[in-house]
Amino acid sequence: MVDSALLEGLKTGLKGEMDSVTLYTDAAGRAGGEVAAFFTELAEEEKRHFNWLLQYYRELSGGKAPARNLAAEAAAVTGRGPIVTESFIKRLAGNQHLVTAIASAVLLELNAAKHYGSMAENTTVPEVKDFFKVLAAWEKKHYEDLLKIQEESRASWFDAQNFEPF
Repeated sequence: MVDSALLEGLKTGLKGEMDSVTLYTDAAGRAGGEVAAFFTELAEEEKRHFNWLLQYYRELSGGKAPARNLAAEAAAVTGRGPIVTESFIKRLAGNQHLVTAIASAVLLELNAAKHYGSMAENTTVPEVKDFFKVLAAWEKKHYEDLLKIQEESRASWFDAQNFEPF
């Protein structure tokens, strides 16, 4: 019998990944050029995470052992990381929806990294433990990249504001 805490942890991960997919897809639709490509790439990465989590959830909730070690597969897929140019920062900072998306994404990624790290510590299924470690590192990298973008875009955001009353 699988630990119910593991299943709940997988469900929490599924919800977080879906939140991220939704956020990044919406942001990509509001952006253009390199900024849209950046958000689209993040959405695709989060879809992969969702599908991997779903596979483990289905297997484990069905009483099966994991069919394969997804940690190795996840570790082999490496994102290139964002290419942040001055143009990218200005496009992002000039759109309040995108600035808000980055701020929200920073929090989602931080929460995901903490959640997966905690799950890795508390899970006894070796394949799933290793998988959570990989996901925690991946989400931490997303967090760090997004935090850097948020910090770099701050000055451009202030420059773009008129600060008129509502």
